Amino acid sequence: MDESSILTKWLEFNKKNNNVWSNIILVLMSLSFVVTDWMIGIFTLSDYIFILVGISLFISGNYKIKRKQLLWILLILGVIVANIVMNVYNNEVFILKTGVAALIRITYYVALVIGVYNYVKDQKLEVKFLNILNIIAMAVCFIGIYITIALYSKGQLPYEFFWEFTRTDLLSYAFNENLDFIRTRSIFSEPAYLGYFLNIVLAMNYFNKVNVKIKKGFTILISLTLFLTFSYSAIGIMLMIQGLYYIDKINLKNFKWTKKTTVSVLLFIVVVIFSWDLINEAIINRTANILSGEDGSAYFRIIRSWDYVNTEHIFFGNGVGHTPNIWNIYAYILSDLGLVAFLLSCLFSIYILLVNFKMGLVFIALNFQKGGYLNPAFSIFLLLIFIYIGNKDKGNYMEYIRV
Repeated sequence: MDESSILTKWLEFNKKNNNVWSNIILVLMSLSFVVTDWMIGIFTLSDYIFILVGISLFISGNYKIKRKQLLWILLILGVIVANIVMNVYNNEVFILKTGVAALIRITYYVALVIGVYNYVKDQKLEVKFLNILNIIAMAVCFIGIYITIALYSKGQLPYEFFWEFTRTDLLSYAFNENLDFIRTRSIFSEPAYLGYFLNIVLAMNYFNKVNVKIKKGFTILISLTLFLTFSYSAIGIMLMIQGLYYIDKINLKNFKWTKKTTVSVLLFIVVVIFSWDLINEAIINRTANILSGEDGSAYFRIIRSWDYVNTEHIFFGNGVGHTPNIWNIYAYILSDLGLVAFLLSCLFSIYILLVNFKMGLVFIALNFQKGGYLNPAFSIFLLLIFIYIGNKDKGNYMEYIRV
């Protein structure tokens, strides 16, 4: 039997099992988003899952790259390579090994994001992908609520196995290390990172422009869990998302009070009553402290994140992968990659605002909540932005390079 006939049979087999492959690929991508904080060696579990996704795309014959996408790939990698070369010759503290490792990571993420994006768009899997992502988010919410209850039970319920590959220290879940005030973090390393994930899912549910409708039960549970994180930034962005969504939905003249409205209001009241002490401590008092200058977290996110920008190397930065962990993505890019990459990131943000204004606002806000453009979570966020922003590709879908 010649190789061409074997290949033909394999492609026919994949077509018959297309639904199985889509389940595998989309479930793996959704799972990868919730284990970005799980460290196994020097890599996250998400990095290993990405390998499985890539292998699945390849062996199922679904990994494709558009010819015009190659230009964008070359632009991105060209900026990184230029950054490495210029820093090698002009920056004495630049570590080549770190720069090359970052280049490999970025190439890896770019290749995966483009491959999954083309697969979802080509197979018209937008609805399926978002539904699977919401189901995974529901599981994360329930796990988070269970862990919170287990922590309040003071050892009566097991939960430690959920944190086998992430943080277990008191500060990661107890407000100011006070066990009377537990913040929900689920399987993430801290409440703010759980909030980052849930806010992205909530934004995709509300602001996608590919006609995907998600049941209200999903968004209600997501919003409730976001509230239980008592993360100032996560709750603030969640309220912004809700405000942007309902500002176009509420029509007071035609408003009707329904049973669902009653249930939602009662649920909200119950949560507020039972959580009032924590609300007062984590939100009301913290707001007062931020306004008075006693709490410097907002100041550090918005202002002090720029401290690592080196004016002596403003055009090419300190070198890719050379900035310590900071919260602000834009400051991260300027510090690491310099002015050219920073301006490109600003132009990209403006582009998102022009295509989908509400999603663009969320994108910018979330870039101040969690830093780390080399983290797999940021790559998945970009993937979802590309899929659900609503900029329909009118090009020739047959113009692919198969790998």
